[in-house]
Amino acid sequence: MSKGIPILTLTAVLVVAGSCMAQQNSQGTQTSATPQNTQAIAGPGQQQAPNAPVLKVKTRMVVIDVVARDSKGAPITDLKQEDLTLLEDGKPQSIRIFNFQHPEPAPAGQQQPPANPPNVVDNLPHFQSGRALNIILMDSLNTSRMNQAFMREAMVKFLEKLPDNEPIAVYFLADKLRLVQDFTTDSAVLKQVVRSFKGKNSPFLTATDASSAPILPGIAQSLPPAMAAQIREFQDQMTGDFADLRVQMTLAALNSLARSLSGYPGRKNLIWVSEAFPFDVLLANASGNAFMNNRNYGNEIAHTGNLLSDYQIAIYPLDAKGLASSGFFDVANNPSNSLPAYTVRGGIGAQMDRESDDRMASHSTMNDLADRTGGRAFYNRNDLEAAVRESIDDGSTYYTLGYYPENKDWNGAFRKIQIKSQRGGVKLRYRIGYFAADSAAFAKLNPKKQDADFDEALGLNLPISTALPFKAMVMPPSEKTQNKLIVSYGVDPHALSFTEVEGGLRKVNMECAVRVFTKKSPDKPVAVEAEKMGGSLNSEAYEKVMKGFFPCRTQLSLASGDYILRLGVRDNESGLIGTTNATLTVPAESAAGPAAGASKP
Repeated sequence: MSKGIPILTLTAVLVVAGSCMAQQNSQGTQTSATPQNTQAIAGPGQQQAPNAPVLKVKTRMVVIDVVARDSKGAPITDLKQEDLTLLEDGKPQSIRIFNFQHPEPAPAGQQQPPANPPNVVDNLPHFQSGRALNIILMDSLNTSRMNQAFMREAMVKFLEKLPDNEPIAVYFLADKLRLVQDFTTDSAVLKQVVRSFKGKNSPFLTATDASSAPILPGIAQSLPPAMAAQIREFQDQMTGDFADLRVQMTLAALNSLARSLSGYPGRKNLIWVSEAFPFDVLLANASGNAFMNNRNYGNEIAHTGNLLSDYQIAIYPLDAKGLASSGFFDVANNPSNSLPAYTVRGGIGAQMDRESDDRMASHSTMNDLADRTGGRAFYNRNDLEAAVRESIDDGSTYYTLGYYPENKDWNGAFRKIQIKSQRGGVKLRYRIGYFAADSAAFAKLNPKKQDADFDEALGLNLPISTALPFKAMVMPPSEKTQNKLIVSYGVDPHALSFTEVEGGLRKVNMECAVRVFTKKSPDKPVAVEAEKMGGSLNSEAYEKVMKGFFPCRTQLSLASGDYILRLGVRDNESGLIGTTNATLTVPAESAAGPAAGASKP
């Protein structure tokens, strides 16, 4: 997929950069941006340019959002820095940043950033507001069909009373994560989107229910004990396998969502409406001995929570089940309103115990993700729309603290954060800690592991990533381009990892790529091309690059047709990824034959 790394001198960097800008004004207008996520927001109380650099891991600053409430649950708005003490693994830390964030009205006559020139696309956040952002994630992968309907009606009720200037984005999660509405304050648009949520049966929940159903006593009594035990163990194996798939898909979606929202400064409240998935799956045989099929997802959940909190995303899980009784008494599961014979003969107790265990395990997951990110979990309540309102209110007023850890050993270990108030009656909620990952850890992975996330991000099935900001100019095939598609990238240098090397030089290593899909078949790429771009810059070249952008370029040949392009850039030191989409029409007179020279994915 990739070619060798050209080592750039100062002259080469400036020549490529100048070429990109010169060609920008020499091409036609046959391309247009179609990004899934092209809006941005300034943090509350901030005036941030659309292309302002995001906070980078290599600064080694830890950022914490702190929600402060009094004994009655009302927000505390007058805390001062000296009122708080911050500890990491029990050792005091110096607070370097202390800001109070709260909802502010939209500025009168607020101006949005100017539109991109023709043929130019980007992944920069453009939506601006004076408050925290809210994301509603409607999850049908982990929610029964009946509770999906309850979820939709609750969201519509909530949106009926949506306050003005409340920025909300809506995502659906089924077999894939899908952005259905980017950030907007228009309640009418949001209601229309939520009403479009039809829901679908989750194959994993259906299969899990079938595999966990007890063997009917009549059948069980006719089987040899060893055979009945083997059937039960097989069912437990299926239950564990389906749980594995569901957890993997859910965590992958949350990780993708984190990368999609990472470029938005300030706090993001992720309201996850779902029945969730279990923290662990505990299966035992009739003797009470644990099977090898037991699962525990604690490590995976912890790392996902760390990624979310690193990007200032707080999870507010809402249990779509509400205050639920046992499934045995659910009319939808038992239309005759009578208990099956096998439940009367003793199976009901075991099944109810299993349901109780599953519900507790799911609530453990909800609590763990909320605690790790500074959010709050809601379950065992039927007023789902009120829980959404409470989640947004809770995450709209907070304090942002930042500190440089005294411990400089970035060994990947988990470090516990503790914040104490010198004032009485103050209840604080914040992320419980973080993993002290080495900023260069990604570069030490083997190439296959390095490419896995980038390969996935270059598919159209995932929302775009804003972790590494960039702009790109898409130049359609023409005589000037020798009938080739040329994509020139300009990456925000403030988000790249420049490493100091011998001689006072700064080394950088990044990659840019384009994956091409036809509009008729958006699931299967027809071409892909990537280039690695790196080199060592002296101080003069570094200063010039930091005032503009870092360049990269890809090119390939395409036949005539209508295409969707997935553009991507990656920092090969930190692993940060940025992606966006563009559309392209190649007329017959500009084509160079059937994708001549394009490499296949």
